[in-house]
Amino acid sequence: MEQFKAFGANPIPIDFSQIYDALKDKVVEGQENPLVSIANLKLFEVQSHITLSNHSYLAYVFCMSKTNLESLPSEIQSILVKTALEITPFQREETLKKEKEFIQVIKNFGTKIVQLQASETALFHERVQPVLIEYRSRFPQSMPWEELKLFKKLSTAFTEDIVIGLDADLVSASAPSGLAIKRGMELAVAELNQKGRILGKKLRIVARDHSGISARGIENIKNFSKLENVVAVMGGLHSPVALSELNSIHENKIIYLDPWAAATGIVENSFRPNFVFRVSVRDEYAGEFLVNKALKSHQNIALLLENTGWGRGNEKSMTQALKKHQKTPVAIEWFNWGEKNMMPQLTRIENAGADAILMVANAPEGSTIIKDASQRPKKIPIFSHWGITGGYFWNNVKNELPKVELQFLQTFSFMGIKNKKNRQVIAGYIDRYQIDDSKDIVAPVGTAHAYDLIHLLAKAVEMAGSLDRSKIRDALETIQFHEGLVKNYKYPFTRDDHDALGPEDFFLAEYNSEGSIVPID
Repeated sequence: MEQFKAFGANPIPIDFSQIYDALKDKVVEGQENPLVSIANLKLFEVQSHITLSNHSYLAYVFCMSKTNLESLPSEIQSILVKTALEITPFQREETLKKEKEFIQVIKNFGTKIVQLQASETALFHERVQPVLIEYRSRFPQSMPWEELKLFKKLSTAFTEDIVIGLDADLVSASAPSGLAIKRGMELAVAELNQKGRILGKKLRIVARDHSGISARGIENIKNFSKLENVVAVMGGLHSPVALSELNSIHENKIIYLDPWAAATGIVENSFRPNFVFRVSVRDEYAGEFLVNKALKSHQNIALLLENTGWGRGNEKSMTQALKKHQKTPVAIEWFNWGEKNMMPQLTRIENAGADAILMVANAPEGSTIIKDASQRPKKIPIFSHWGITGGYFWNNVKNELPKVELQFLQTFSFMGIKNKKNRQVIAGYIDRYQIDDSKDIVAPVGTAHAYDLIHLLAKAVEMAGSLDRSKIRDALETIQFHEGLVKNYKYPFTRDDHDALGPEDFFLAEYNSEGSIVPID
């Protein structure tokens, strides 16, 4: 509807089966559909002309419950995801096979066929660009037309570009984290392309959604490995997905850039050579950081953790950190993804005598915990990992937060001190995404980490002088210095250490009344 409005038209919703009659009875003056639908529904019989714009990609969508999908064996999940990927382009492929046949049928009837000229196509794109910018953050970026041509080999127009993949949640509960990462990538790529490109080639981002589903993430890595000139893939928020992808990453020698997922095992893996590089938190350090912060004013620490590899990794690091202070957790409570009632866990934590909670949760379950904690008579301070900041957390709990003492780990904030690099990126962000102020920047750590990772990658590509991923991997380990947004990196990666950030880069933050993340120490 927004697209029609961009052309000055008045869109009217009509049932698909009634389009023919609506055109015949002059209820509407036009419609938009794939050529296969226009031909099969005989819409050309009630239209004076048809314009072929080739501007969009329409397909059937395969849908099922995420809860049901994750309850199935992994091999069944993989089959379903693979099937969905095959179903999605079906309509387009059918149209391509029979396009000439459809057009001939329409011409034989006497309906005029109009092809957009180059100047008209440019004007078309100009009109719909604001619509794309507005809605691209809400829907998966896996199949825009240019990216579809890359995956389906329908065109070789972009095979000279350097391709960087994005494999993240772009549509599900943690979509803001994927959006933040994508925007950090886009800002860095725009800068590099404007400055003169890399090895004379233009950088291009190709994004695919995994919605936090491991099987889909693995499929994404396999698809990226088939693209020409792919030098690296940027990951997302979910540690379980990244952990499940390690075999595919290393089988295909894909450089995997981690701007968020914090599980220690993502980087500290058994693969040699190691193709994973991270500018983010490492749970081994995060657990100790949160423990030390909590113990400054509290003595009896409880752990409240999601029941995944990420949660179990934090249990280990937090328990070990407490042991250094001759302490053990007074309670360890677990929850599963999608759990809607945390009162039992909070009750047991309270009964154990806890005076602080260390929480490891993403936005959906973190929201439930805060809502339930706000209703309890005893208010126990919560020190949280940063997963909550990657979703719609603040919007979900803004009314409850004043009743809960919540602090969480961060590595970067656009608020406060602004050096030249910070001001430059803020200005670019505001101009590109049409926001009013830096306080409106979504999930800032995702943007900042992705931005720095793209620049570090670009530096390594130039050092390697090649798109050979093994050579670029080696070059990443030998970068001596980079002036970044998050920090100035001195030897960010070495042969034995692929984590660019350490405990010295962490701080505690909180949400202010407007939903901005503000450092507090």
